[in-house]
Amino acid sequence: MIYTVTLNPALDRTIEVEGLVKDDANRILQEARYAGGKGIDVSRVIKELGGESIALGFIGGYDGLELEGRLINEGVLCDFTRIGGETRTNIILNNRREKVQIMLNAAGPEITPTEIGLFFQKLSSILPNAEFVVVSGSVPPGVNHNIYAQIITTLKGTGIRVALDADRELLRQGCKATPFIIKPNIHEFQRLTGLRSQRVKDMLKQARHLVEEGIKIVLISMGAKGIMGVREEVAYWAVPPQVEVVSPVGAGDSTIAGFIYALSRGMDFKESLTLAVAAGTAAVLTPGTELCKREDIERIKGQSRVEKL
Repeated sequence: MIYTVTLNPALDRTIEVEGLVKDDANRILQEARYAGGKGIDVSRVIKELGGESIALGFIGGYDGLELEGRLINEGVLCDFTRIGGETRTNIILNNRREKVQIMLNAAGPEITPTEIGLFFQKLSSILPNAEFVVVSGSVPPGVNHNIYAQIITTLKGTGIRVALDADRELLRQGCKATPFIIKPNIHEFQRLTGLRSQRVKDMLKQARHLVEEGIKIVLISMGAKGIMGVREEVAYWAVPPQVEVVSPVGAGDSTIAGFIYALSRGMDFKESLTLAVAAGTAAVLTPGTELCKREDIERIKGQSRVEKL
């Protein structure tokens, strides 16, 4: 079973307007609400691909109940830890006339030490049947940036493979606990390693250094340029076809979801990279916080290529 961890989920509210006018009423043309958060998006994509996962994390209040209800209604299995605070709401504003997207992200509720303890009790209970755990996204107030390292440490030695998708101190501290997989985008990778260059040979050298330190697989997503995948014995560059981008939201989450799903089905490294780049590319074809569609993934997968580095 695949588990995903979203410590700071959100009820995403997508609003579309024709344009924005100051000091006057702006009419909403279309509105939608989604269960959001990086780990939750991974679970939704795995479901779209035909797999199963269980979403873990913190939820609270009426917005938390709605978030959970929406996931259940989509067929995504959940086992959240209840908190006293209210799950945050993010607003994504799409301006059709100017073709721009404005994102207003809330910080999230304060998490108490007791609630963190309850989460780790739940995490320990998954040990008998978990194969992969995907840990991703930001953390809410009250949660130390060392928590992802603690999750990796808690699961170490159990046979569970942990994939980490985070940024800055969360990623830096998490890497010290040597997760099985990390999936930074190019900018997150540069912040992690201090690398200023985006040349392939320079990134490959830094990625191999991380593998030497104990991380088994390093995936670096680079938008339209594709994905670099590095493990001990081999490195590949997965390149997607050119597509017209509608919204980049969720592309990284779709990428790691495709990769983990492929591994869970016994696909090799090269096949898993192909599905990962196809899922990430398919995600940019949908508006707002919508994620990739299976038919788009299958079509793009056949048009993608993987080159050995």
